[in-house]
Amino acid sequence: MEGALSVIALVAVVVSAGAITVAAHFRKDRAAELRSWAHEHGWHYTDHHPRPLEDTVLPRAVHGQHARSQYVLTGRRGTHLVTAFEYTHAASASDRRGTGRSRHTYRIVAVRTPGPNAELEIRRRVVPRPVADGTEPIDAVFDLTFHTAGSDTAFTRAVLDRATRAWLLADTRSRSLPVRFSGDHVLTWAPMRLDPDRALTAADYLIDLVNRVPTTAWHGRPTGR
Repeated sequence: MEGALSVIALVAVVVSAGAITVAAHFRKDRAAELRSWAHEHGWHYTDHHPRPLEDTVLPRAVHGQHARSQYVLTGRRGTHLVTAFEYTHAASASDRRGTGRSRHTYRIVAVRTPGPNAELEIRRRVVPRPVADGTEPIDAVFDLTFHTAGSDTAFTRAVLDRATRAWLLADTRSRSLPVRFSGDHVLTWAPMRLDPDRALTAADYLIDLVNRVPTTAWHGRPTGR
């Protein structure tokens, strides 16, 4: 019996060591791939960064213990500074049960804004509220379709004027790309690994949004950073 337990323990050690080796090799391959992409596109790559978005507050949906920002890409899309990275945090015991996953991974894509923002989050409702007869004004339809949460009413109104609300309703990208204004960035997030080309698609959406926001939205806002 003791011999069998020793063999089981040895197998467990070997399997664990093998998994660690494979994971390390996979990380090196991904880092090399992303570094190559950055070089080809004139961007900068960093393996890890403690605060890639400075004082920007990430959405509550991605928060967790032992968080880490990795595979960080920074570069320009036209005149706009873009940052894209993976943000991971430890999964709880209940999250791991039956899945074997020890960490949750999110792709974060952010665009620097022309000035400092108030906190503002815009995302589609999981189940949109029903529209009565199709004749409701844009503002009413927007409120039925989107959930918004902001810390400053004036900033929220400046960002979400009638034209921008109509655009968000019509643009299909808003279905899968929630938005958060915070610090000096506007960002979007998704539960997935970082793919540079798909990240550029998300960045273009954020840039289109920023370009629709009147410059008065950032006038008079304290920098403090």
